[in-house]
Amino acid sequence: MSMPTNNEYRTANTEQDTTVEPRRSTSPVLLMLLAFAVTAAALIWWTQSRRATEAPVAALPAPVMDDANPPASERAAAANERTRAERVAATRPAPISRDARPMAGNAEPKYPAAMLRAGVGGTVVVVAEVDAQGNPVDVRVVERSGERDLDRAAVNAVRQWRFEPAMRNGKAIATSVKVPVDFKPI
Repeated sequence: MSMPTNNEYRTANTEQDTTVEPRRSTSPVLLMLLAFAVTAAALIWWTQSRRATEAPVAALPAPVMDDANPPASERAAAANERTRAERVAATRPAPISRDARPMAGNAEPKYPAAMLRAGVGGTVVVVAEVDAQGNPVDVRVVERSGERDLDRAAVNAVRQWRFEPAMRNGKAIATSVKVPVDFKPI
């Protein structure tokens, strides 16, 4: 008898891998972002299509000249010019007017260490004279906090700030702005 080889005693591997990896679910945040993006795109498309379908305002017809009555035609032309000027004035945007305001990137005032350790807080109101370029020219305290160190810290911080200048009739002007500065110990 011969010795069996390794292959003779093996059986066919009839078991198959039946494990299935669980399906990963989509994040609800991702679905909400997708819904928001689709809604925003639809809104943009809708507003653009409305603008395209709106009928343009037709130009006024030229006044008809009547040789028999020239003063009446001149009056009509003057009336047409007035109405045309009124329409142009009505379509112009109103001149921009706003007060000066601190810019968003301004640094917070440094809380004096002694005041922070002592747990002292307060509100200081300063007035900054701002030039047309948005730079503070003069800064002074108008409402004190009761602590000299807090008042100084507020004035020093506002001196370093930059402002959006006040606008009148579309032009930047120099003005003053009240700035409350809060110091609250944590």
